[in-house]
Amino acid sequence: MLLFSGQFFIYSNLFLVLLFLFLHHKFSSSLSKIILLLIGVTGCMPFIVLMIGFIISDFSILNVAANSFIDDPLFYKIASTWGSHEGSILLWVFIINLYLLIYLFNNKDYKDIIRNILLIEIGFIFYVIVSSNPFIYLESFSNSRGLGLNPVLQHFLFVIHPPILFLGYIGLIIPFAAAVHILSAQKFDQKYFITILKWSKISWFFLTSGIVLGSYWAYSELGWGGWWFWDPVENVSLIPWLLTTALIHSTAVSIKKNELKIWSLNLCLYAFIAAIFGTFLVRSNLIISVHSFASDPLRGMYLLAIIAYLLSFALYLNIKSIKLFNQDRFNLVSRESFLLFNNIFFITAALTVFIGTIYPLFAEIAYQEKVSVGAPYYNITFNILLAPAILLMAIAPQLSWGGNTVNLKSILKLVLLTIIVGVVFFLVWKNIYFTFAAILCFPIIAMSIITIPSLLKSMSLSFVSQWLAHLSIALFILAAVFTEQFDKDYNIEFTNTSNMTQSLSPEIQVTLNNINERSYSNHQKIEVGITINNSGKLILLSPSKNIYQPSGQTTTEVSKKSYFFDNFYSTITSITENNVILNIVYKPLINLLWLSTILLILGIGLSIFRKEKHE
Repeated sequence: MLLFSGQFFIYSNLFLVLLFLFLHHKFSSSLSKIILLLIGVTGCMPFIVLMIGFIISDFSILNVAANSFIDDPLFYKIASTWGSHEGSILLWVFIINLYLLIYLFNNKDYKDIIRNILLIEIGFIFYVIVSSNPFIYLESFSNSRGLGLNPVLQHFLFVIHPPILFLGYIGLIIPFAAAVHILSAQKFDQKYFITILKWSKISWFFLTSGIVLGSYWAYSELGWGGWWFWDPVENVSLIPWLLTTALIHSTAVSIKKNELKIWSLNLCLYAFIAAIFGTFLVRSNLIISVHSFASDPLRGMYLLAIIAYLLSFALYLNIKSIKLFNQDRFNLVSRESFLLFNNIFFITAALTVFIGTIYPLFAEIAYQEKVSVGAPYYNITFNILLAPAILLMAIAPQLSWGGNTVNLKSILKLVLLTIIVGVVFFLVWKNIYFTFAAILCFPIIAMSIITIPSLLKSMSLSFVSQWLAHLSIALFILAAVFTEQFDKDYNIEFTNTSNMTQSLSPEIQVTLNNINERSYSNHQKIEVGITINNSGKLILLSPSKNIYQPSGQTTTEVSKKSYFFDNFYSTITSITENNVILNIVYKPLINLLWLSTILLILGIGLSIFRKEKHE
């Protein structure tokens, strides 16, 4: 029954989309709305049907049998719905239709944008039908208990991270559709730019939340001892985030001052294309990443074809609108000019990440050489571009729209104070990288403190959201640099003949308490209990190895414990009957990093509810 229902809704959705695209001009407004409602419902239902199949363990569906285990907890069964390639693409279709319904209910003039959304949706529907259909019958399933979800994915964050990230990716479809309409019609109606800004903020909110959750997942699950490693899959989520950040700031200029309109529209196009590109790389198997779980090279080529088509169409629209590119005129010393400069740095940073991500693939195709682009490349190129962007972030909000007279006295005071802070930081911590970070971030923090009375007085959503977002980024950079520069990494070995307490340093001692084995519904856990004595502070940790059924795959589970903003982090390197080797990492200020991301998400979330006004 589920197999039939899933197929029925897929083909019904295809029929209704084609019907609307070809005949919408003949429909009345009420009939159009009814058909669009049916499109939204039939587009959402296949994913819901597949999820039901996972919940009830219907192993007559091949996708369920291949990606679920009968004894998995319920929330892992639900998460297994998007744990496969087919399920993840179906999630795409589900979210497209979810956004379509939301947009339909909140907008009277909807046809132009929705038509463009449906033109993209139809490509993904064909993708599902031709090569990614999850509703395939499994003949011999009577004795099946399922192969199980990938053990690495069996983490509570897998339940929420992919859907939230996808909400961010696909949220860019509405700015894309609006930009296509504007550029095609060559009519710069301000209401469309307000729509673009609103939906860009929604997408930005989910992108930020998804990336943060993914970073925390990697920190908590994979045993890396870190939160960001410039992994290709991390990179492809960062590219649309950077472009969307630039889009939001440029669209604000477009609405406020009627400038940078073509600039903003192009960012709409390429931010969404970047989101699809990220999906293609993750699912094509062309890059090697610990994050790539639902990949298939052949089906990845289909996504590449969609990207090629969208890029070609974007270039066509650019050529069509080339005469409009030089219309912007504004004062060099103004908020809009500084926002433009900031845009340039963000876009260049996105290109830098893009080049670093795809260069190994290019080198392998062109030169038959396997190369890797690691952290040193990104730390040099990305950070060089980030530094001026941070400085502009401190300056731009102090300038007025249209231009103003620069208060040199105030600027000189801030520069002098920043230099003093930099000298103090260097003398105390004797680290050039942290000192540089302090010099970059101090102006933002100082301005945030100075403007607190004004903030409390006005309490406007615009002011509060901007204040939170900028302050959180400054705190994030400080915490990230401090954590990376001053963390401590130890390896310690316990044998049956060793002392049960060992010293890592004069201040830190580690005691092996016990080794326990536990059984759960779908895995066995070997857990090592230790106590860390850090200058009298006792910290209990219990890293573990999990052995999953039915695959027999083993995963390393992190144990971490916080006090104040610091964190002790432990994993099992190896374990035998007579020997245990542990990795213990001390992460100072890591919790300030996570706190800053929460403040950033809060700031972005508040900005969504701001009512946009234009001149």
